[in-house]
Amino acid sequence: MKKIKSIKQLRVQKEQMHHHLDCLEHSMQQQWRELKHGLTPSNIIKESIGNILTSKTESGFGKRTLLTSALSYGISLLAGKLVNKASRK
Repeated sequence: MKKIKSIKQLRVQKEQMHHHLDCLEHSMQQQWRELKHGLTPSNIIKESIGNILTSKTESGFGKRTLLTSALSYGISLLAGKLVNKASRK
């Protein structure tokens, strides 16, 4: 930080700091919205089911086949619809 020698420099520095603070607050709000969206029950369940199916198919077959991919997708889609329906009630 430079040494401030005049009122004008102080005002400029103050304005820059306010602008920086506004940018940080905006960034923090955006991160909070993303965190809230990521922690919704539907997203948690979708991710959990996806992780379970991925670990099961990888450990059982070594490679994901077309059938296991289709089953994973179908179950994830069905679970998402069930969670969305339950959250609406």
